[in-house]
Amino acid sequence: MRCLAIFDTMKKESMQISFDGQSHQIDANTLVNMLIHYGAIIQQANSELSGGSRNVQVNINAFKEGSFVVDICLTESLKSIFSTDTVVYLAGLVTTVEGVFKLYKRFKGKPIDEKDSHNISVDVKGNNVTIKNVVNIYNDRVVRSAISKSIETANEDISVEGITISGSDINPITFSRNEFPDLIYTDFDSEADLPDEIEEDVDATLVIVGLKFEKKGKWEFIYNGFKISMIVKDDALMREIDNGARFGKGDAIEVKMKIIKKFNPEYGVYENKSYKILEFYKHIIYKKPSQANMF
Repeated sequence: MRCLAIFDTMKKESMQISFDGQSHQIDANTLVNMLIHYGAIIQQANSELSGGSRNVQVNINAFKEGSFVVDICLTESLKSIFSTDTVVYLAGLVTTVEGVFKLYKRFKGKPIDEKDSHNISVDVKGNNVTIKNVVNIYNDRVVRSAISKSIETANEDISVEGITISGSDINPITFSRNEFPDLIYTDFDSEADLPDEIEEDVDATLVIVGLKFEKKGKWEFIYNGFKISMIVKDDALMREIDNGARFGKGDAIEVKMKIIKKFNPEYGVYENKSYKILEFYKHIIYKKPSQANMF
């Protein structure tokens, strides 16, 4: 494992937590509790963005001079450390987490209604990161609870005069001590129960790895590095097949896809359960490399 891109001098994509105050030290319990909560936030954001296809680890890279500054390092597996896609994804993850903290500062832990979410403006710079991603992650009770508890922890430590979150954005997010009481959210029990299922429509590139044309046969695809399966029936792809299109293993298709997510009460998160192709955009035929091109 190595820290990727976030602390590379050529690709500076860092996330830092600064505990503002007069001392260069911090109570150990405060630090441990805060890092646990921030780790939970990052993992929830990763789950939403990747659909469970990426395994991101949260490591502490270094303590820096200042009031008390902690560098957060995100890594993926060794095989992907030089991947441009990984660099872009981790940068987008950092940007997304920053957006979530911005929403928390604005809404003080209260959930955002679906009807209001279309009017939300958040500066997101990551590849394939949308306002909807940021709002969905913010609305997750686990995320809002983690931020609230981290602020509550800081409020109990009189040496902490504020918390500053900084990363790819030139404007860091700061919670000052006089804001702490208003930012500690405890009204989760009064919120309406979460729906058992939610749906999300995404533009996706799917690589075909298995085809079954018989009734109720499931096709298998690679989506964001993760194998998924779906019954191709009465959807946009089947209409293309009925119109004479021919597909083979290794071919890729660009589509609009519906992801159906079911709430898991044990972990307080939504899990991807099923998929359906809504619109067919493009067919990319796989060309096997010739023997000469392999050496």
